[in-house]
Amino acid sequence: MRLIALGTTLLTCLSLSLSALAAERSVIEVKSDSLRFLQDLRSENVKRLKEIDQTLSRKIEEATSATLETEVGSLRSAKREHTLRQEFLDRLIFQIDTKFAGGDLRAFLERSLTDMAKVDAVSSANETGLWKFMKYAADAVRRLPEKKENVLAFLEGYMTKSVSNPLRPEDYLSARNYTNGSKSEEGSPLSREDVGAIADRRLQELNETQAPQKSRVGGQQAPAVTETLR
Repeated sequence: MRLIALGTTLLTCLSLSLSALAAERSVIEVKSDSLRFLQDLRSENVKRLKEIDQTLSRKIEEATSATLETEVGSLRSAKREHTLRQEFLDRLIFQIDTKFAGGDLRAFLERSLTDMAKVDAVSSANETGLWKFMKYAADAVRRLPEKKENVLAFLEGYMTKSVSNPLRPEDYLSARNYTNGSKSEEGSPLSREDVGAIADRRLQELNETQAPQKSRVGGQQAPAVTETLR
């Protein structure tokens, strides 16, 4: 009996150890996947900043006086936007790398973005407006209805709208009407006239493709299905 009890105890300890190991591995995987995703975004943004700088230099040499101000102004606005994205990604990477210890990544991001917004609003010497984007982003994450959606992909979509002039969370969420869990797309709403035209066209297609159904009862031919659709 003692041997059986000892064996049961050992099996229980082994099971608990395996469960703890699996949980730890899950945390490591979530953290590493998240950091990899954000590092890829950062690399793309760095590349875009370099391209903007190169284009700026070229425009200064090539642009005529009539178009110089407009073209350079547009490029400088783009550089400011991507510089803010870079700062945001750097801060978010630091938060996940140093503070994420498991649990709900979505809840962690909501708290972290709110804390980041507070720090930026209080301590930032230059008014960049980054605090507003981070606060809006935290609210958008909290309101995100799709529980299984990739929250970092969601943040990427929100970030690419604009960091320097962020959309209100409710406006961004209302514009989203398609998601496959890892990518979100906007849909174009149809007017009532367009919806009616599509419905009429669809009925016409059905009429043309459905063969008439005949009935031999009483030697009469049954009305075609197309008649019932009118």
